[in-house]
Amino acid sequence: MLIKMKFKRFYFLNILFFIITTATILTLNIFPLYTLAKRSPAGRTYALIHNNVQDFYFYQSLMNQGTSGNWIIYDPYTTETHKSSIIFSYFTWAGKLSQLLQIPHAYTYHAIRIIAGIFFFITAYRLIIMLKLPYPHLIYFFFLFAAPFFKGDTPYMYWWTGMDPVRRAAYLPHHMFGGFLLIVSVILILRFFSSKKIKYLLYALPLALFMSFIHTPSLIILLIVLPPTLLFYIVLNLKNWKLLIGNYWYLFVYWIIGLLSLSFMVSQTQKGFPWNQYLLWERNLQYPLDKELIGALGILFPFALTGTVISLLSKKFDRIFIACWFAVPILLIPAAGKLGMSNIRLIQGIPYLSMSILAVLGLEYLIKLIRKLFVFCSPAIALATVGLLFFAYSYREIVWSVKDQIREYSPIFGNTYLDNRLFAAFDFINKNYPPKTTSVSTFYAGNYLPVYTHTVSFIGHNGYTYNVDRKEPEVAKLFTMKMAEREAKSFLMDNKITLVFQGPEEKQFYPDYLYPNILKPVYDREEATIYEMK
Repeated sequence: MLIKMKFKRFYFLNILFFIITTATILTLNIFPLYTLAKRSPAGRTYALIHNNVQDFYFYQSLMNQGTSGNWIIYDPYTTETHKSSIIFSYFTWAGKLSQLLQIPHAYTYHAIRIIAGIFFFITAYRLIIMLKLPYPHLIYFFFLFAAPFFKGDTPYMYWWTGMDPVRRAAYLPHHMFGGFLLIVSVILILRFFSSKKIKYLLYALPLALFMSFIHTPSLIILLIVLPPTLLFYIVLNLKNWKLLIGNYWYLFVYWIIGLLSLSFMVSQTQKGFPWNQYLLWERNLQYPLDKELIGALGILFPFALTGTVISLLSKKFDRIFIACWFAVPILLIPAAGKLGMSNIRLIQGIPYLSMSILAVLGLEYLIKLIRKLFVFCSPAIALATVGLLFFAYSYREIVWSVKDQIREYSPIFGNTYLDNRLFAAFDFINKNYPPKTTSVSTFYAGNYLPVYTHTVSFIGHNGYTYNVDRKEPEVAKLFTMKMAEREAKSFLMDNKITLVFQGPEEKQFYPDYLYPNILKPVYDREEATIYEMK
């Protein structure tokens, strides 16, 4: 009875620790949104932006396509004919959920990323407990709050959201679900190897397919890590390798199926613009990781290096896997360009989780070593000292992150704090025009119009507008009334534009009626005038 009571108490404390720490980091993640929404000026609504504005609206525009009945997506920011795609099409599912719940797309978007974050943290905690590691609570605490060092007034790699403990706690929805699927896959692979039961790999196979679809970099990391893990394990356990050859074949089959699913998703980029842009982005977007990554990994990195060596020398498959999970993607960063991918993809495999595990293993080893030299050194004192140092540097970055998010989105711009009167204009378009109606506006309005209306913008996104550099000057010329009437008419007809949207941003260029001899207002208010050709 006493043992049972102690077990229940231990289980309760485990759950309580998880809830308190996880709720803390998620609350910090949501706090800037709450603060900015409360500070919205009278007559304006904060758009609940938490990341890159263009992409935030892009994801919601895909959700809007879902509410219009679509299951696969089209580019909402270019009027040229192009093929539909399954890439990012899961956002149409989110749109259908939003329609079912009768709530705005932004609410559904944030609810999904928070829920995905909760699942992500549950599986991470489960993995830590399953591995039977020393100081599991410390590992999870490190994982949640590990932060980059500062260089001057900003942290290393502040430009990449995934390195910031507050922002990465509930990042983009597909990134969070990708991380969740990656951890579940790791758990199943480790279970398969320890139990020799094929059912665990069979469970992992559909997850590989989902990973390739939802967040390809998560699958890439897993496929990169498995071969060196097996190689190290075989080399370190040469005496027993014949007994385990069956396991290697099963993992090889899993790896091939994962590679095929990855190849299928890559094939979807062969459908012309904009889908072919992804491979160009991958090859061209090479970040200065050689100068910033070590600083971004922070105080845990040197301990993790020690833990990596300890894990490899342990000859245990699970420890070797964790070591390779952390080290191999980092070692491949210089070769990323030759592999045809952005080097940033190689740090999208949850490096803070594997690093935290290895850091605690390294700390445990160093503490044992110190105790041999200094008998009176207490492990509790050593861990408390490291914990205080960790808290001191993480606290500064966490405070900076919360303040920086509030600072970034506090300025009142028309595309971040929408004029409430515009929603009447959006309703007018939705009630009177069919889906995929083409419209022209300035860039920022073009970015949010497909979110609130079922229109396709002539321009609106740097990555998804065809020939955006050529189009933007043409649009500026149109809205500043610098086109001759014949030129304006030709421009609208050649680009098959149905609606001209003159909202608050456009009226700053020219407040009066545009081209009255060729355009007729179909909606006319102080805040927005919408035109059709006569």
